[in-house]
Amino acid sequence: MLIMKKILFYSLSLALLLSIVACNSDSQSNIKTKETEKAKPIDEFAELEGKLAADSTNIELRNLLATRYYSTGQLEKAAYHFIEIYKQDNSDLNAITNLGNIYYDDHQDAKAIEFYEKAIKVDSTNINIRCDLATCYSNLSNYKMAIKILKHNSEIDPRHAKSHYNLSIMYNRIGDKVNAEKELKTYQTLTEGAK
Repeated sequence: MLIMKKILFYSLSLALLLSIVACNSDSQSNIKTKETEKAKPIDEFAELEGKLAADSTNIELRNLLATRYYSTGQLEKAAYHFIEIYKQDNSDLNAITNLGNIYYDDHQDAKAIEFYEKAIKVDSTNINIRCDLATCYSNLSNYKMAIKILKHNSEIDPRHAKSHYNLSIMYNRIGDKVNAEKELKTYQTLTEGAK
C-alpha cells in the first residue's frame, strides 16, 4: 500500500511539475490567442477614445478603455492606457497589476515581475499578485525566490490552495521530494474540503 501511495505521489508530482498554476484567472491563458472573444465594436472604442481625448486626465474613463482593450486581446493598446494611468498615479493597484498581467500573458516575465513587485508595495498581502509573481520567478528558473514568495503566501493565508500546489511544484524542481509531498498533501486536503 505504501509503495502504491508513493507511485501515485510521484505520478502526480510529475504532472504538477509540468504545470504551475497562476493565481490570477486572467493570467491563465494567453490573451493574444483568444479566438472566442469577440472584439468590441469599433464604434465603442472610437467613442471612448474621443471622450478620453477631450479629458485625458480622466482615470476612470482611461481604465474602462484599457480594460476593454485588454478583454479583447489588444494588449498593446491596453498596456498604453494602463501605463498612462500609472504615470498619473503610480499607486493605482489596478493599473500596476494589469500591466503585470499583460507582460505575463505576453511571456515577458522580467517585465511582469517589475510591475508585480510594484503592486506588492501597494498591497503586500494580495496573495493572487504574490502567486503570479512567484510564477514569473519560476518561469525564469529562480525557484528559490518563488519558494520564498509562496511560503510567505502560506503564512498570510494557510488555506490558499494554489500557493501550496505551486510550492509542491517548486520543491519538486529543486529536488526536495519531502516538502513537495507535504505541500501536495496540504493542497489535496484543502481542495477536497472545498468540494
